[in-house]
Amino acid sequence: MELTPDNLKTFEEIVARYPVKRSALLPTLRLVQEQEGWISRDAIRYIAKLLDLSPAQVHDTASFYTMFRLEPKGETIIEVCTTLSCALGGAEELLHYACNKLGIEPGDTTADGRFTVKEAECLAACGGAPAVQVNGEWLEHATEADIDKVLAGETVRRSFEWPRSPGEHILFQNVWKENSTSIDVYRAGGGYARLGEWLGMEPQAIVEEVKRSNLRGRGGAGFPTGMKWGFLPKDAGKPIYLCVNADESEPGTYKDRVIIERDPHRLIESIVVSCHAIEARTAYIYIRGEFHEGARTLDRALDEARAAGLVGKNVLGTGLDIDVWVHRGAGSYECGEETALIESLEGKRGQPRIKPPFPAVVGLYGCPTIVNNVETLVNVPLILERGAEWFASYGTERNGGPKLYSISGHVARPGSYEAPMGRITLKDLIYGEGYARGIRDGHGLKAVVPGGSSTPVLLADEIDIAMDFDGVAKAGSMLGSAATIVMDDSTCMVWMAKNLIYFYKHESCGKCSPCREGTGWMLRLLENIEAGRATEKDLDLLWKITDSISGKTVCPFGDAAIAPPQSTLETFREEFEYHVREKRCWKSVASTFEEARAKGSQAVSE
Repeated sequence: MELTPDNLKTFEEIVARYPVKRSALLPTLRLVQEQEGWISRDAIRYIAKLLDLSPAQVHDTASFYTMFRLEPKGETIIEVCTTLSCALGGAEELLHYACNKLGIEPGDTTADGRFTVKEAECLAACGGAPAVQVNGEWLEHATEADIDKVLAGETVRRSFEWPRSPGEHILFQNVWKENSTSIDVYRAGGGYARLGEWLGMEPQAIVEEVKRSNLRGRGGAGFPTGMKWGFLPKDAGKPIYLCVNADESEPGTYKDRVIIERDPHRLIESIVVSCHAIEARTAYIYIRGEFHEGARTLDRALDEARAAGLVGKNVLGTGLDIDVWVHRGAGSYECGEETALIESLEGKRGQPRIKPPFPAVVGLYGCPTIVNNVETLVNVPLILERGAEWFASYGTERNGGPKLYSISGHVARPGSYEAPMGRITLKDLIYGEGYARGIRDGHGLKAVVPGGSSTPVLLADEIDIAMDFDGVAKAGSMLGSAATIVMDDSTCMVWMAKNLIYFYKHESCGKCSPCREGTGWMLRLLENIEAGRATEKDLDLLWKITDSISGKTVCPFGDAAIAPPQSTLETFREEFEYHVREKRCWKSVASTFEEARAKGSQAVSE
């Protein structure tokens, strides 16, 4: 096997983007797969030779990522997301509908080699549930009729229509404009107008302004961005790198995707300014592999920016060289963790590093590195434009700036909405006319995951809280990525916990035994509880396992994985007990959650 002349030229262009040849491994694997349809043993040997690696090194990396095919698949690959938001929208039924039509099981390929149908974990298309990708192209709000058309050979594409929120749009000001991805539209709205001015500032002055703004990271942890930048060593004598975390893969989260697909130049300008602030000369946008459209959009926007002298050599005549490159992942939730992202960028398995040292000191290629989330970075030009004081006051105390909120599940109007940080309550987000407009189909609210799948659930009487880091923490959960998943009174919480544990088991990188083994044990226990095969001791064992994982892993994955079973078991214990005692779900005997809870309580008392 060999690359075609055109693909070989592309390969050479890819290799030139990195100071270490191995970093080109993921892009090269993708290039070969697109050419051949899969990655054979011959292809692995060929890639190894191209990159001066051993075949074992190539296979080790390729086998880690779910998007690389090491055996032939169908001409048309149908991937159905079955993680919580999509599952609440009927994705599991849709998956089985497609499989039954073709007479295959999930993951299999038809005998004629035409179709492969497989489960996909969260695609960051939660508002468009149930979400499907057909050969990498979006098919959101998918129906059985859509599946029929795909199986008939028709091309069916449908992307989510982003609804507007009330009030001022700052981060989302270009999202609904015609041709919003073009540089002309971005410039017409004031984009890049002050870039030259900002590049003329002293880097430390920008860092200090970001510190004064109290911008907190929007990736989930909420760590002060300026403080993080301040950890970079002075005069390290090594290059500094900026890694943009666009690996948006927390179930329920799809805010960064809006910016990437609808306003890419906002991100690019933010990257250039941030590179200057931290004195980096190269930035890599690590975008999740499933964002096919987003990667294409960013590449086109970067071509426009380079042609305009906004990226590359001597940006705007300032003498500054700032390169920005898109680096696509290949299917791994763990690569959202900053050190795993760096490992993946280096062409390795996406597994976390032990900290310290932290990336700011020893990061990409052993050099000082800053890893920031997409939403975090797009706030930087805003701070410079309007001032740190304005930014800090636009929101609540200690929680300044605009914030993007994703909401999905059993709501009438799912979407990603913008509001000043904390000036919207969780109740407003769910029930507000300008936001999600309440629970669909006349049901009542049962439970809410307020900040993505790794945050504890809240009940209906706990939602009158400010949607900022402090407000959600006071309620006993976390703001996280501000990804709200809403469940109505028809939802079985045992099923919900099982669904999310399946996700975490699938996404465990395997490095730490508590995650690698513990997620499997939790899944088996939850499957037994749901099926009526468990005992009361199994509930205690489930809790014991979560306690054995907490705080005992290299990265926060373990703590994220235990949140669904731990919080649901604690909050909905009687529902778990009913499954154990009655060998069935109380949904089979009660039409609403309140009725079910009453029956469960009565049964316990009896």
